[in-house]
Amino acid sequence: MATSTVKQSSAIISLISVVLSRSVQADPARPIESGEYIFQHRDAEFPNSPGFPVRVTIRGDKITVINPKPYGPIPSGVIDQATLTWHPATNQWILGHGDADRKAPEVGGCSDGPNVIDFKARIIWTCEGGP
Repeated sequence: MATSTVKQSSAIISLISVVLSRSVQADPARPIESGEYIFQHRDAEFPNSPGFPVRVTIRGDKITVINPKPYGPIPSGVIDQATLTWHPATNQWILGHGDADRKAPEVGGCSDGPNVIDFKARIIWTCEGGP
């Protein structure tokens, strides 16, 4: 009888381990290699505006966004330095500035959260620099 209880306990622990391992997913692989790229800097308040080109340098999980020339209120030079961070609640990559950004209640647009980076469309969404 004791062996049966041990087997049942072992089976329950195994089941719990499987469920927990599936619910705690690893971050996806970063969809872009280290290098230099041209992205569009776009204001989420004006999504139909083309924004302006910025130079993006990625080294591992570090990103630097450089504006080559002034655009509206955005000066030339480095306009952001951050860590590429996966935001699991929204399934988006963000420009993180601290561990709390990973769990920010809102990201992108004109929220108080971190900016979103769209690797596929090559856009950095902010709330500054409108048309």
